[in-house]
Amino acid sequence: MAEQNPTASSNSLPASTSHDQGSFTLKLIELQEALVQSQEKNLMLSAQLRELERMSRDGEDLKSELINQSLLLTDKSRENKQLHQELGRITGLLEQKLQETEELRATVVELGHQLKTREAERDLLAVMLNEAENAQRRQQADDSYSQHQQQGSKSDTPGWLKAFKGKSP
Repeated sequence: MAEQNPTASSNSLPASTSHDQGSFTLKLIELQEALVQSQEKNLMLSAQLRELERMSRDGEDLKSELINQSLLLTDKSRENKQLHQELGRITGLLEQKLQETEELRATVVELGHQLKTREAERDLLAVMLNEAENAQRRQQADDSYSQHQQQGSKSDTPGWLKAFKGKSP
């Protein structure tokens, strides 16, 4: 029996070796599949890492752009504030000039009224002066006529015939 055991064990040894080789092959295949899966996962993670790095750079670019826009907006706000102050100053000056213009317009209207009043007074005085001059002329003419009649009654020649007669000594 002792002999049979060594033969049986030698027969069972190759069967267990082949069983070990099959198990080893299966294990090797499993490990290769796990390696392939790990490599695929590694590739996928590398791609995701690159994508995240790109997104991070984009985020930094956006952050820089926002900072630049913020600085630009600050400058524009400062400029707007200065323009607003300048506009307020100019508006104040324009209102002052408008008030002065209104005052000047009122003065011009008042002066126009005064001018019309003075012209009316002048015209009235001119009419009165003309009437006085006419009255004076009439008075002088009447006086001349009276004197002439008085002189005419002293001389025999009527007034209109005197012109034809010549001078009397």
